[in-house]
Amino acid sequence: MNRHLTPTDISPAAAPSRRGFLIAAGGSGLLFAFAGAPGLADAAAGAFEPTIWYGIDRDGTITVHVIRAEMGQHVGTAIARVLADELEADWSKVKVHHVDSDAKWGLMVTGGSWSVWQSYPLYSQAGAAGRTVLVEAGAKLLGQPASACVARGGAVHAGKASVSYGDIVRRGKLTRTFTAEELAKLPIKPVAERRLIGKDAPARDIPGKVRAPEMS
Repeated sequence: MNRHLTPTDISPAAAPSRRGFLIAAGGSGLLFAFAGAPGLADAAAGAFEPTIWYGIDRDGTITVHVIRAEMGQHVGTAIARVLADELEADWSKVKVHHVDSDAKWGLMVTGGSWSVWQSYPLYSQAGAAGRTVLVEAGAKLLGQPASACVARGGAVHAGKASVSYGDIVRRGKLTRTFTAEELAKLPIKPVAERRLIGKDAPARDIPGKVRAPEMS
């Protein structure tokens, strides 16, 4: 599978600076992250994992794997919202998982105020990939052409009929894969169709910050 992907072309100021270094490093991080991704639609332990960046469990829970460090800025919620919006997910079913230091995640540098905007293309394309597969599989379960179906709120709808993402994962036998080039060409929703980004919502990463760890 061809996994070569050109990172965002960023030109920091000629004079070296901390901010310029971090921005340049971020561009490389996107490249390394895609290069290390596994097959794009592998099902593991019954879950649907359209990319390395998230998985959908059989109960419809969506776990977003965030590679930026949490330093009080709610970066986990921000990045998860990017993916969930493109995926047309039910925000109440989205969880944030800050990843470990495994090399498969690529360069994980946080700083320079670029965590969200540098991650935006990466997680948007990942969400679009999952939405594409879920609509196709949901259409088959509903006995409708994919062109007659739409993804909304964690389900695929065709008129008054619908099937949830969890049901699709359980029943859909998801096997669709994408090359890096196909990912880059997937249609991203226009701004007018954004339903989560820019809207008020509970931050998914607050409870873990304010709750004391349970003692055994």
